[in-house]
Amino acid sequence: MANPNYQDSPYQDSSLSYNPAVSEASINPINILDDGDDGFMPEPQRKSVLHITRTRSNEQVGHGTAGAATAAGSAGILGGLFGRRAKKQTASGTYDPVTSGGQGLSEKSEWLARQTRGANKMRWTVGIVIGAVMLIAITAGVIGGVLGSHASKSSSAASSNQSTNNAGSDTAANGDLDKNSAEIQALMNNKNLHKVFPGIDYTPWGTQYPLCLTYPPSQNNVTRDMAVLSQLTNTVRLYGTDCNTTEMVLHAIDRLELTDMNVWLGVWIDTNQTTTTRQLNQMYKVLQDVKDLSVFKGAIVGNEALYRAGLDKAQSEQQLIDILTGVKSKFKSLGYNLPVATSDLGDNWNAQLVDVVDYVMSNIHPFFAGVTADVAAAWTWDFWQTHDVVLTESLPNVKQIISETGWPSGGGQDCGGSTGDCAPGQNGSVASVDGMNTFMDTWVCQALANGTDYFW
Repeated sequence: MANPNYQDSPYQDSSLSYNPAVSEASINPINILDDGDDGFMPEPQRKSVLHITRTRSNEQVGHGTAGAATAAGSAGILGGLFGRRAKKQTASGTYDPVTSGGQGLSEKSEWLARQTRGANKMRWTVGIVIGAVMLIAITAGVIGGVLGSHASKSSSAASSNQSTNNAGSDTAANGDLDKNSAEIQALMNNKNLHKVFPGIDYTPWGTQYPLCLTYPPSQNNVTRDMAVLSQLTNTVRLYGTDCNTTEMVLHAIDRLELTDMNVWLGVWIDTNQTTTTRQLNQMYKVLQDVKDLSVFKGAIVGNEALYRAGLDKAQSEQQLIDILTGVKSKFKSLGYNLPVATSDLGDNWNAQLVDVVDYVMSNIHPFFAGVTADVAAAWTWDFWQTHDVVLTESLPNVKQIISETGWPSGGGQDCGGSTGDCAPGQNGSVASVDGMNTFMDTWVCQALANGTDYFW
């Protein structure tokens, strides 16, 4: 049943510009309430690359909440699907508890045992981290300015500044940024960055529906993000279609002339059928409007639908299968030769779900298994092989991608299991920059050598 407070709006344009009714609004970002997709939400509802707080077992995910619509990747949260409790389930949907220190994992991983450690590896790893920090800093700088202004200015001063520091004023001051813009050239010519990631998960800041109807996201910020991302990868994965997300990314690719950049379309689905229908229709509209479909690698319909399904996992799986089957049928009728996939926790995949996708996309985060960073690469590889790769060994036409992996740079510790709680004396996974460097150092090189396809 749809949330009565949920609003429908055909605000999306067929063009790469915003609807004037939205984009010409007078906006003061100081007044923007924290919707959580900027990484500063006090209690993130789901673990992701930047968010590591666990969902409490007694937390009720909002039914059809707008905040769940488009959020994940480089800056985002993932909120409730199908209106049920976001709770880890055993035996599916839960990483098995691992002993403190992850003893034995390094010996079990033949892949990790073959690693070679050149003296220059840490240098480029640090370079990648610098690049990641730069990407986050683009958003953090904007947010920091907003929060700083909020702390230092009175409400009257803020109300008198309605037309500054927003997407419109950015465009007025800087125009529509392109590859010849000075700040873009600086971002795209950073010699410390290296294109070593097969793919990166990405959601632009400010693309939470319906908040974006009042406070539109900035095209220039997306262009800045893509300038940095283009130095790290040739493929980005999106999580939803709301708020012109796909159009802004495509516009940035065009303005930056990124002829080798590809996009995985993302469609967010949840309990509110209005959300799912709107997202799917917008995807079809984007595909209809884009002249060259070769920019797309495929469509990922739903992210962690089964993880967020709670106790009704079987029913939710059938609903997800029906949606995926419908998309594949629609693509065939429209003549689109695009792969269709969904993304979920690595241990939520089974034969029934594999049967309706072209790619098995597994979100595998070693941090939430409670392993230490030095064995996280081994654990990730072993988990993927034993839980997911094995499902497609006899299916040559179904491919495998790790759709999310990484290590948080800060935020606490996790010891695996259904709660993540650590026993006295148990270290588990510790979020830190050093841990992120260690995971990169032991994962990226070997993934390149082995041809492992994944999104960071």
